[in-house]
Amino acid sequence: MRITSLKIQNFRGIRESEITFPLDSRLICLIGAGDSTKSTLLKAIEWVFWPSWNLVASDSDFYCNNVENAIVIQATFSEFPEGFYAEDKYGLYLRGPYAEFGEGIDDEPKDDLPCCLTIQLTINASLEPKWEIVCNRLEPRIISQNDRRQLFVGTIGNNVEKDLTWGKYSVLQKYADSKGILHEAYTTSLREMAQKADLSKLDDVSSTLSDVGKKYGIDFSTEVKSRLLIQGGSFSSTVGLFDGDVPLSQFGMGSQRLLSMGLNIGAAAGNALLLIDEIENGLEPYRLRNLINEFRSDHSAAGQILMTTHSPIVVAECLISELMVVHSVGGTTTALFLRGEDPEANDTMQGEVRRNAEAFLSKRLIVCEGKTEIGFIRAFDKHIAKTRGYRMAYKGVGTADGGGSSTFKCANVLHNCGYDICILMDSDKDSEDADKQRMQAAGVPVFDWDKPNALEEQCFSELPMSAIQDVLQLAVDKKGADSIAAHLDRSSIPYQRNGDRIALSDLSPEQLTMLGKTAKNNNWYKLIGLGEQLGSVVFQYWDELDAESKIKTVVTSLSNWVIQNDKAGI
Repeated sequence: MRITSLKIQNFRGIRESEITFPLDSRLICLIGAGDSTKSTLLKAIEWVFWPSWNLVASDSDFYCNNVENAIVIQATFSEFPEGFYAEDKYGLYLRGPYAEFGEGIDDEPKDDLPCCLTIQLTINASLEPKWEIVCNRLEPRIISQNDRRQLFVGTIGNNVEKDLTWGKYSVLQKYADSKGILHEAYTTSLREMAQKADLSKLDDVSSTLSDVGKKYGIDFSTEVKSRLLIQGGSFSSTVGLFDGDVPLSQFGMGSQRLLSMGLNIGAAAGNALLLIDEIENGLEPYRLRNLINEFRSDHSAAGQILMTTHSPIVVAECLISELMVVHSVGGTTTALFLRGEDPEANDTMQGEVRRNAEAFLSKRLIVCEGKTEIGFIRAFDKHIAKTRGYRMAYKGVGTADGGGSSTFKCANVLHNCGYDICILMDSDKDSEDADKQRMQAAGVPVFDWDKPNALEEQCFSELPMSAIQDVLQLAVDKKGADSIAAHLDRSSIPYQRNGDRIALSDLSPEQLTMLGKTAKNNNWYKLIGLGEQLGSVVFQYWDELDAESKIKTVVTSLSNWVIQNDKAGI
């Protein structure tokens, strides 16, 4: 089973949303900043395929708590049970995977595309849910809970313990009909004081659990058995799985989630639609990488995985064909598919995902030309925290490494993915002027220095002499006094040396310019840590800078961009 499109109205933080999922990838990772409604999308899918009649909705599940506008969730899906194709079932409701809704719109299935059905969940002010199969050609038809149970959707969230007990909503129910077995077990246990309870019929799942454990790296010390759980001196209403005398529910969260994932996949013979919220929870990096690769190989021909993440490890491990960036603006949720039709652009995109995975998890981004600028922004963040009482993270702002010559490619990728970005870069290359103008015309602010300066050159030309001395000492401490002295000698810059200390003489504007070029050409500050130390010196002497200096005007403009109302929705 796989979902091809999703339409949502008035559900929680989503006023409206229409999302299509690619047909050539069965592993989809939803990424984006916090509060972009990624988890709400998964919850909407879970609700529209809810397998029973008792879905509990409340007023707070309506967008802005307004029950006058009904919740409507439509999910179009393929690879459903064979019996659904019958005309006396839902065969007359077959549609194309991306068919729109509307009077007169052709939604008949096409020969070259999979046949799909659309299920619609409607919840009005009465809070009574109604599930229907819908299309443009016929009146809606109710789909029963028995039929919905055949549409296997597994959910992996924080409540995975349920899948390790034989309870009502446990995936274990897919492996055996436990009702009669449990009733007999409880009766026997009550009569024989829980010592002779026979739950062996439930233990057919043991071999499955063993296989799942081997696949996902979880060891059991003995054969897994089902035993009655006793709580507070009374019999529990559930039966749990044990590894020897240890309940599986006492395994670590990561191990529990892995077992739950494996059981959900196995229960539908690999054809499950599996929803995983924050896949990284409880898992080490090596387990995450292994899990994603297992998903990719196991779901090449059947089933589908939809997952969310806030982990750059997961983002970097995914292909761009598997990534969708979710944005929420004013109640409208969109999901942009990263892969396009241009192979060269796709290569660039994949490179940026690998190099800047963390950036794709932010709301807004400062694209920094290189490591020096990233370090400078870190110092800037500390400065505004001290002087303005907030950090960039409070405004949803992160950084991305432009990679020098690829800065504009990086900026284009992020801008095209819907991120609100600006650029911080040097002004030492005339060849970049046209690209700067193009980005500004597209609404992307570009913060740069006086021509033809890089950051180092701007600092040496505008900082007071005491600050310049401190900045030079940073390079001495990192590169060594002998190395820096040799550079100064070659550039004819006067200084006095006392061991590991180098003191500059009063320098002319021309000598300061040469000092800046020497620093840039010899990569004195081309590390994030050194860039941050350089920035810290700048902000230490902030009040001594001329109000009209380029450093001060650029930083002030950048600060104003950071504090503007960001574009994130609820």
